[in-house]
Amino acid sequence: MKLIEKVDFSDEILFIPLGDIHLGSKQVDTQKLYRDIETIKKENAYTFLMGDIFDVATLQSTTNPHSQAMNLNEAIKTAFDLFKPIKDKILGAISGNHEERLEKYAGFNPLESFCDSLEIPYAGYSAVIRFKLGEFKRKSGLISPLTEYIFFAHHSTGGGNTIGGKINRAEKLSFIFEGADVYLIGHNHLVGSAEREVFYLSKSGNGKARIKSKKIYYLDCGSYLKYTGSYAEMQMLPPSTTGAPKIKLNGSKKDLQILL
Repeated sequence: MKLIEKVDFSDEILFIPLGDIHLGSKQVDTQKLYRDIETIKKENAYTFLMGDIFDVATLQSTTNPHSQAMNLNEAIKTAFDLFKPIKDKILGAISGNHEERLEKYAGFNPLESFCDSLEIPYAGYSAVIRFKLGEFKRKSGLISPLTEYIFFAHHSTGGGNTIGGKINRAEKLSFIFEGADVYLIGHNHLVGSAEREVFYLSKSGNGKARIKSKKIYYLDCGSYLKYTGSYAEMQMLPPSTTGAPKIKLNGSKKDLQILL
């Protein structure tokens, strides 16, 4: 688990977590992938790589290495060309089960190597992402961030064919890390979210306390793998929409919007 922090004095930013791209597969929805990368490039936006960036087909895997659009070397080069223009907007990356295939077999994780070459943080299995946004001008003339948002990201594990079963994997992250505003997962190839309201005790500087409430969001970050001809179809898994969610973060007050 790695802590990643980003300070931005803007009134609003866009956060687009990208995962389950599966570069190497013939089924990658390149049109949507290029569109989202272009959005990150042009807008005041950031991204985080949620794992399974590479398909990593092997002789032991469900996917056949001989039916790939490109081998792993070519996939890594393609990823480098895609992400280099936005490298300063990539907050980091976590590993997925497809990258783990090669790490278990040969001790080599292609995503970790890719992060090293692009000079972006590699967080291993999970990451805490802390945004500090907005602008607060102090009497001294110093400027400080006004609003904080906490994300906890994990690629996730396990199956689940229903929407509820998939979102439940995100809720389980709250048993691991406490206090996040949004819990992010990949792996399920679902673009979906759920939310719940919780109450907590807020203490002021003078020792007084009052009960407040806040919303917690559970977000499945989608994929870029089209269904027809994919291993999802082969394994009789349900089809899902390609693409990634977009999260608007307000810097002037605590307010976030999830756009699916």
